[in-house]
Amino acid sequence: MGALENQTKKGLVWSSIDKFSTLIIQFSVGIVLARLLSPEDFGLIGMITILISISQCLVDSGFYTALVQKKNITNVDYSTILFFNIVVAFLLYFILYLTADYIAVFYQEPLLIDLIKVVSLNIIILSTTVVHKAMLSKKIDFRIQAIAHIISSVVGGIIGIYAAFNDHGVWALVYHTLSRGILASLLYWFLNRWTPSIVFSKASFKALFSFGSKLMLSELLKIFFRNLFIIIIGKVYKAEELGYYTRASLFKQVPGTLVGNILQSVTFPLMVKVIDNNEKAKHVLVRSTKLTGFVLFPVILWLLFFAKPLILVLLTQKWLPTVLLLQILCLDILFHPMQYINLNYLNAKGRSDLFLKLEMLKNIFTVIAILITYKFGLVAMTVGYISVSCLSFFINSYYTGTYVKYGALKQLADLSPYAIAASFAVIPSFFICFFIPSMPVQLVTGVALCAIFYISIAYTMKFQELFEIKRIILNKI
Repeated sequence: MGALENQTKKGLVWSSIDKFSTLIIQFSVGIVLARLLSPEDFGLIGMITILISISQCLVDSGFYTALVQKKNITNVDYSTILFFNIVVAFLLYFILYLTADYIAVFYQEPLLIDLIKVVSLNIIILSTTVVHKAMLSKKIDFRIQAIAHIISSVVGGIIGIYAAFNDHGVWALVYHTLSRGILASLLYWFLNRWTPSIVFSKASFKALFSFGSKLMLSELLKIFFRNLFIIIIGKVYKAEELGYYTRASLFKQVPGTLVGNILQSVTFPLMVKVIDNNEKAKHVLVRSTKLTGFVLFPVILWLLFFAKPLILVLLTQKWLPTVLLLQILCLDILFHPMQYINLNYLNAKGRSDLFLKLEMLKNIFTVIAILITYKFGLVAMTVGYISVSCLSFFINSYYTGTYVKYGALKQLADLSPYAIAASFAVIPSFFICFFIPSMPVQLVTGVALCAIFYISIAYTMKFQELFEIKRIILNKI
């Protein structure tokens, strides 16, 4: 693929820097805030996270993907979507402002009234960045995105930690979120110099909305039903227990979301370019699957075995109930990016209608899982969540199996060597570290041993991904 491959590799490097740095910064900030704040503080923010996520999805309306997917894009298209996003964002903020009292009554948490009214401002702020992200992604240019995200994450983290040190409680999380959003938006406008036209094209909007609306509905359903577990936990159980669940989710999100977001941002534009060639499209799917397995399996098994010392060292004893939840959620680390891989194919093919059908089917299973588990406690609900995530992988891979003959079983077969290699690396490391009395030393030794064992096994088994990563690093150096 020549120039296209070079462009993709450059995009992969910058996207990796962006996603890795941002997630590590946010993760580190989250650790410090968790040590300073209580599980209840995180539970309160968790209760309104779904409202913000749904609102942001409505603002996006699938237009990010629609803009990237459209081949002959114009400034009129970009300008139309920008003004639409801003208007919808103000409308949604107004709705949330008026309904804040009712939401607080639903959860029986009066503090939520003011929290919702302030945190919801982030919807308006982020509505100004969707077009910029689409413009840069379409060019497979992730440098500006990396700069904006890293700087805003660092500054927002400092503000949040400062507020927590000064006993602002749950409001420290609010200041952290808003400051990140404001600074990221300003940096996008400053670094990606673009002057929108004062125009709203009905024709452009109709064409983009025709494709994007199905993705929006799919994303809405996905967000609502994936967060339905959080809604039920927040309603049925205490805010403190929701805090435990959200912290466990944070730990599993770092590797899963990191790989998933990189694959989404880099492979989707590439998939769009090769979608008319089944052989090349399958090649992208296969390489993405193998890279995912190579990177994630050692992480999954390490978290599974070392979850307890990790939580006790980083978050302290007050977060101990998080350990079992994290161990259960480890499996989702793999399923999350695998869903991106399979659904990217449908989006690139312009089949957002099939995307929607798949989401509706998965949501039925989500409701069934919740109805079965919610009476049996938080652990049972977490098991239900993972069961749905596992099933979703098989559902999402149906059409890739149909169109390019690369379904779930072939994907699992490609993933299996990495699972075996990771097992031979992590399990011996765990038993060696088990006899070390100091938990911090356990963690450091466990990481070092797992890395040495896994890289040695990968070298012996001649995993192509190891040599590709090595080649990219050496080229950059």
